[in-house]
Amino acid sequence: MDVLKYKITSIEKMAKDIKVFRMVPEGEALDYLPGHFVMLHALDKQGKDIVSRPYSLASSPNQEHLEFCIKMIGGKMTSILDKAKEGQIYGVSGPMGHFLYEKQENCTFVAGGTGIAPFISMLRYINEEGIKGNFTLFYSARERKTLLYQDELKELEKDERFKVVTTLTREEPKDWKGECGRIDEAMLVKYCGELKESQWFLCGPLKMTMNLRKYLIGEGVEESSIKFEGWG
Repeated sequence: MDVLKYKITSIEKMAKDIKVFRMVPEGEALDYLPGHFVMLHALDKQGKDIVSRPYSLASSPNQEHLEFCIKMIGGKMTSILDKAKEGQIYGVSGPMGHFLYEKQENCTFVAGGTGIAPFISMLRYINEEGIKGNFTLFYSARERKTLLYQDELKELEKDERFKVVTTLTREEPKDWKGECGRIDEAMLVKYCGELKESQWFLCGPLKMTMNLRKYLIGEGVEESSIKFEGWG
């Protein structure tokens, strides 16, 4: 698989320990679909691979740049990324995966933490393409200060096609107007109604995604209508 060269154009610290990297191609550009992930390669001065790791794309295929939303966990790759500077060159290979949005009209997205990244790609694409339907995002974060893409999601909600349900699992601020607690069966029913009418996309900690998948299947949702990615 070819490794394409990409240059960092911006690095944004979006929340504690979470950075958003935007990169533009130095030559051939990657062709991908919303929900794909790629291998991101750190390169030495001679352009040789030092280390590579898989990351979901938060950018829409319609955008000229690639966008990655990555938690700095102190691993071999993130330790390099944490010191990255604008103008540096990284390698990108792919795309990979089956967690793809393919213009379905009624979808429910469930994100835990940085699992929101592929859904940002999907929602941007849906909005840009003017795809009709109903699209609900459940987004779980530990604390308000760790929430990602809040301004963009609030702007998206002005369109009646989109609904965003945000929940905090580690705090209950007095002025908080969202939900509190983990995304569970009661929360899904409260906002979704008939579960079987939706295509489901689950991305986050493995325990969360597997528990929700099991629940949905038990409620009669076809396995083919559920896509999931999990870690941990």
